[in-house]
Amino acid sequence: MHDGLLPAIILSKKLKNKNFYNFNKFINVNFRLYSINNLNNKINSEYIQQFFVGLLEGDGCISVDKPKTYKNVRVRVFISLLNLEKNVSMLNLIKNTIGGRVVIERKNSYVTWIASNKSDLLKVFAILAKYPLLTTRKQCQLEFVKKCLINPASENFHEDRNNKYLEQNKFTPNILSLPFYFKPWLSGFIEAEGNFSLVYHTNGKIRKISFSIGQNTDKFILEMIKFYLESSHTITEDKNNPGKFKHYRVSIYGAKSRLILKNHFLEYPLLGNKSISFDKFISALPSL
Repeated sequence: MHDGLLPAIILSKKLKNKNFYNFNKFINVNFRLYSINNLNNKINSEYIQQFFVGLLEGDGCISVDKPKTYKNVRVRVFISLLNLEKNVSMLNLIKNTIGGRVVIERKNSYVTWIASNKSDLLKVFAILAKYPLLTTRKQCQLEFVKKCLINPASENFHEDRNNKYLEQNKFTPNILSLPFYFKPWLSGFIEAEGNFSLVYHTNGKIRKISFSIGQNTDKFILEMIKFYLESSHTITEDKNNPGKFKHYRVSIYGAKSRLILKNHFLEYPLLGNKSISFDKFISALPSL
């Protein structure tokens, strides 16, 4: 737990004064209508907060800079997505639950949720203290924020910012069990990083249906997902990845894992545009 974060914020303020379903039965359910009814029952503030953390880990950033016009540092937490109707609705749901603001930017191509004022940031950091980040990169970003809040006038700001990922490996956990908030977190993370795909034969019939997900550096995140989905599929490393980080990916297509995944999203629904590709994923299953 990042239990040191809230004391750091308080200190900074002082310094500034201021059982699975039967498969045959399940596939005969009108999934879309069932999902919509479940959506209304499952979405609550706690779910959105846990979902938010997973989404932030995949498509967000915890940013600190020091503009010349600022006496101290400027902290922003943001999530940027393609400007699609369901993504806009999802980010507005987060805004209405957590705070922040939603803007359309980059020539209307992206929709971004941003928390930048003190009140919104306090809410976000309280959520991250209750539901700790799992990816090492985001943990490094959060640690840098804490450091800046404790010493906002540090003369080593730019050097520290450039070096904030140097000890990224120290955040790799010794995983003995999944976190208590893992299921909602996973839905948010899959909203950001997951991919539901259908592969067709030349005659137009479906050859394979699979779910895949990737992650830079943090192979253990994919191990956690495999464990939860009871998958024995191999995690591969992209040897042709042009980036400076190792990129890992796993494709999961076994019937058992797909059923777990399907049941998962009945309980912990996707909230953004990824739900559309998941609907296609689900509708294809009876034809296999």
